[in-house]
Amino acid sequence: MTKQMLEWLIPLGAAGAVVAAGLPYHTDITTYTMHSSKISHPVRIALLADFHNDRSDKGIKKLTDQILAQKPDLILMPGDMAEEHNHQERTFQFLKQLEGIPMYYSTGNHEEFRWDLTPLKQRFREHGVVVLDEKSEVIRIHETELEIAGISCRMEMSDFTTEEVNALFHTDHYRILLSHKPNWVELYRTIDCDLTVCGHAHGGQWHIPFLGTPVAAPSQGFFPKYTQGIHDLGRGNMLISRGLVRHYHGIPRLYNNPEIVILDLVPQD
Repeated sequence: MTKQMLEWLIPLGAAGAVVAAGLPYHTDITTYTMHSSKISHPVRIALLADFHNDRSDKGIKKLTDQILAQKPDLILMPGDMAEEHNHQERTFQFLKQLEGIPMYYSTGNHEEFRWDLTPLKQRFREHGVVVLDEKSEVIRIHETELEIAGISCRMEMSDFTTEEVNALFHTDHYRILLSHKPNWVELYRTIDCDLTVCGHAHGGQWHIPFLGTPVAAPSQGFFPKYTQGIHDLGRGNMLISRGLVRHYHGIPRLYNNPEIVILDLVPQD
């Protein structure tokens, strides 16, 4: 091997090692706790977003085992559980293994791209999922009542008004809004809602090694602000999932693992 070849191979090998070290070899479980005077008994919520019909049979089993081990009372899915293409059997295989837990879902942009969105929603319902299209439902868990609303994914934030979204809620229970896009934060700030849950950003897809800085996200561009975690909106909070998909149209995550979010709602005291 010549010296010139080594000069090429060494940096290429180093770059390959950096990429390989950042690939998504496992799914993180991230746990948060929120206190509220509207919560009379603890409620555990699993937030699952952006599955995108991903994972093998073995991967789905491993993922559902992780979720079930957390013993959630409730599952929230703010969009992109399916893809824009026709074959969604992995998504429904995933949902079937979670049947028995109350599940609530609103659409993401990839589902809204589908020509068969209406029958797709019906298949969600057949797996015990409540599909929230500009409506809300009240659920009682232990001794706590929650009102959960959902808005379908649209191209622009201006497709919804504050009045329209507020009108979805009809009680003073703890209010949760499912909405796919976290970049609509200026709308969410105006909503009379305790918690908005989102996905879409995939955690920023790539993170800068050792810094954790997200590189880019759909609808937000480079170095996005709203990609994961809890954000204070003034009236309430926004909780963003990094999502479950391991890649985006063939582009793998780097230093940014897929994520199951577990949220514990607990009484104020």
